Amino acid sequence: MFRGHRRRRAVVRPSRRARFGGTSDWVSTRRRRRRWGALSAPLRLRPRLILEPVSAAEREFFDRPAFYLRVGGLGLIAVTLFAILLLRLWALEVIQGRELAHAAQAQSFRTVHFPSARGPIIDSGDRLLAGTTGTVAVTADAATLGTIDENGRWTPSAIGHARLRQLARLAHLPPWKLIANIRRSVRRTPFAPAIAITRPSRGLAFYLDERAASFRGFDVTVLPQRWYPRGSFGSEFLGLLGEVDARELHQRRYSGSRPGQVVGQSGVEAAYDHVLDRGLTSGRVPVDARGRIVGPLHTVPLRTSARSLRLTIDTRLQLAAERAIRDGIAFAHRAGHPDADAGAAVVLNPWDGSVYALASSPTFDQQRAAHDPQYYASLFHMRATPLLDRATQGLYPTGSTFKPIVAEAALATGMITRWSSIPCTGSLTVGNIVFHNVEPAINANLDLDQALAISCDTWFYRLGTMFYARQAATGALDMQRWAHLLGLGHTTGLDVPGEYGGVVPTPGWLKKTFRDPAQRIWYEGYSVNLSIGQGYLAVTPLQLAVAYAALANGGRVVRPHVARAIVGPGGAVVRRLRFPPRRRLHLTDVDAIRSGLYDAAHAANGTSAAVFGSFPVPVAGKTGTAETPSGSDHSWYASWAPADHPRVVVVVLIEHGGFGVEAAAPAAREIYSAFFHVH
Repeated sequence: MFRGHRRRRAVVRPSRRARFGGTSDWVSTRRRRRRWGALSAPLRLRPRLILEPVSAAEREFFDRPAFYLRVGGLGLIAVTLFAILLLRLWALEVIQGRELAHAAQAQSFRTVHFPSARGPIIDSGDRLLAGTTGTVAVTADAATLGTIDENGRWTPSAIGHARLRQLARLAHLPPWKLIANIRRSVRRTPFAPAIAITRPSRGLAFYLDERAASFRGFDVTVLPQRWYPRGSFGSEFLGLLGEVDARELHQRRYSGSRPGQVVGQSGVEAAYDHVLDRGLTSGRVPVDARGRIVGPLHTVPLRTSARSLRLTIDTRLQLAAERAIRDGIAFAHRAGHPDADAGAAVVLNPWDGSVYALASSPTFDQQRAAHDPQYYASLFHMRATPLLDRATQGLYPTGSTFKPIVAEAALATGMITRWSSIPCTGSLTVGNIVFHNVEPAINANLDLDQALAISCDTWFYRLGTMFYARQAATGALDMQRWAHLLGLGHTTGLDVPGEYGGVVPTPGWLKKTFRDPAQRIWYEGYSVNLSIGQGYLAVTPLQLAVAYAALANGGRVVRPHVARAIVGPGGAVVRRLRFPPRRRLHLTDVDAIRSGLYDAAHAANGTSAAVFGSFPVPVAGKTGTAETPSGSDHSWYASWAPADHPRVVVVVLIEHGGFGVEAAAPAAREIYSAFFHVH
């Protein structure tokens, strides 16, 4: 009995059914008696529990299959989750462990990139044309002299200002100039030593090196610098270097470069930058969690082996060609052409397109242009245009050197044969225009050999009228088509960038070029002018050399090139560069053209016999005298030698040099003398 509870008597009330006359058999009499007897007994109250169950499950629930299915599913899910976690842990530790370790280590270091030495350029005889030397520079420790804000802008501290003013007084430079140099370097490579002075004087460099304790934050170091041991030699093909800009970074050949990296901008340096550029030298500097430098810089050794680029250029022939141009200009002056002041020369292998020499005058000092920014900037404003490579970018009418190409076009189309006789007269009237010959008194019938030997203009004028008649009847442009096939009027495929295409005029070209209806009509006189290399014709000396090489070798239009092979550190050839010919042509009666060019150089009445008649090596060549809008005519000479077994093609141009025999032919003889060692 619990305390505080009184004994109560149970009061039994009839059910709702009993009170209202419900059936008496809803429960049996025996059960009724048992129930009433139990109720009559004394009532004992049980204590009330403080904790009560929130749910209850019958015993039959645990015997059902669904219970075991649920328990098994939960266990399977738990095992799967633990398996996934174990597999992920194994992948992180075993598969990606090394990579993640490097990533974690990289968070404590910053990589710094420095310029490295470029690969050397050598000629066909392994003579050095471009190498690498060191240049002194004064660097500054940006962290010691100032701070870098969140935008990457460096600001000198008070102590840094004082030290910069001290250095500026010694270097005779304004302090703002040093600050600007440091900010530019920090913006490019924030963790590398900033370059404060690019090329200090020897006295300043020695002074700072000896008193390093008095100039804390500054250091004298050596940076790699391109070196051209022969000065202005090879400016036509070697090219210049410069920092890669934002536009070039999107180009494929500079895809691996970084902002501020020095790359090839022209010539061989640009065309073979992927061979010559050894990449950047890397270094690592330790930093804390905030990116502040906390340790010294450690340089990572460069693994790339130094490779050299061997050219087809022969230094001896290149120097001879440059000297020949200067002599050709002097020959023109003595012949009464004082306005002659420039020229170009091409020395080419007629069989594989190897360029032995590529000369242009005036030129510039390659070494000075690489080291003196002011001199390099002045080259763009010089009246003599020394940056223009006249051998590959100068566009000129060819004069009579175009006649062999016209002859091959006439032979190939069946217009003439090698024995066809055509009048050579003092003049020819076409419409109301009189076209004159160089020799006004001549009047004879000549075949192709004779016409080329004496370079009769009216003989080829008549070919021009025949081509015009054929064009009017059939629409064929055979003269222009063969000029294109032989390499004129478009780039030759030279492996040095910047080559100009030129013009071989056609009726379609007139319509695209001019707006005046009268200038858009192709008159007969245009064909007459074109037959002797005049009019709107404009080609480069290199294009003419390719055309003459095809005439010499029997129809192979070579692709000229100045690179020969990639050479390893020990001098062994790593890879020989291949330049297959552009096309192969079937030439008709080309022997007649060769015979005419030989007679032009050796027959008594040949146009260049006075120069090559006594030369010990037989030469096949053609002089050219191209009229210009102002000044003296251009002097040309296009040729190959030996005449019967060609080994070399030589083309020389002297701007405003007069007749071809006056300036260009003597210059070509000097080149042949150097090639064949004739004195």
